[in-house]
Amino acid sequence: MPFPILRTPFVVLSEIIDLLEPNEIVTASLCSKKARRLLKNHYQRIKPSKWRVSMFSWGLVDIINCTVSNRINVMMARHISELPGEAHKSIEFNGYKGTFERGYPTLYFRDHVFGTKMVVDYVTDLFSLDIYGLIIDRNGLWAFDWINNRQEKLLGGMGLSKNPTYVLNEEKTLDNVLIVRNASSTDCVSTDSNVSDNVRFNRKLGPVDVVLSDTNECWVTCDYLMYSDAIKLFVSDSILTELDLNSFLRHWRVGGCPRLAYLKVFFDNKNAYVVNFDEDLEIVETNEVRKFRVVAEGDFEEIEGDYSIQRWDGVKATIRCELGYFTMVVWHADKN
Repeated sequence: MPFPILRTPFVVLSEIIDLLEPNEIVTASLCSKKARRLLKNHYQRIKPSKWRVSMFSWGLVDIINCTVSNRINVMMARHISELPGEAHKSIEFNGYKGTFERGYPTLYFRDHVFGTKMVVDYVTDLFSLDIYGLIIDRNGLWAFDWINNRQEKLLGGMGLSKNPTYVLNEEKTLDNVLIVRNASSTDCVSTDSNVSDNVRFNRKLGPVDVVLSDTNECWVTCDYLMYSDAIKLFVSDSILTELDLNSFLRHWRVGGCPRLAYLKVFFDNKNAYVVNFDEDLEIVETNEVRKFRVVAEGDFEEIEGDYSIQRWDGVKATIRCELGYFTMVVWHADKN
């Protein structure tokens, strides 16, 4: 399909020009099938093994390079009603209007779902990659079924988030959250959306590698921590208390959350500070400094511990208490 070739390296442009006759240079199109084949072959040669395609159900496609924080928007599908006015010059691609005002190709369709599928197919074909991550809003459940039908490889991560254009509908919230929670995701599950105060955790989270909870605080309770079968757990805007954390640590000491390696709790109250631990937890002070791989290779965090706690089987964990957040790192014998 003659779409633009996203972000084209200079070396590839030079290679294309070398293939052209002088009278062809002006009329050559980077949207041509020949140029696309050349670029696709180039990407197969230089594509890093850590590249991953991430899809948002409202039309955005990202490429993630090594770490979640190192990502770039490469293409987007939007509804034709969102096409900017004459102040923004639009270009036609194979009959579809498009713009570049965001720094990447944005195409406009009368059928937004159709357009989203089209740009996702284009990007995944160009890089010969399956979809790794999926972020959905209340209107995006179609994407989950579509991906399951289009590829054999399971999603590496899935999340519920707010579409910048829409607001979550309360009666849809519960269904969406439960679908995300029970999704067959091997790497990451995230929630970045307000959840109804009436919704309660159903004790079915995991197994996954990473859980990111950036949602309204009522959702994340002590039960949420204790029944999360995750390796790395990040909780934002939390109203968990010292009593809750003591209960969780007691649960962990007797063998609960056996896969947990990293817990980070950011409190809603930025002045919150955990200082009181129950005596039966047998927590001792420490000043040990160690490094832990938080998300991906090469992404390490230096942990300077305030306290150390030991599980019934001898496995130790370092606890770091700072103003506004609580960190716990478990030092498994075969990991870290």
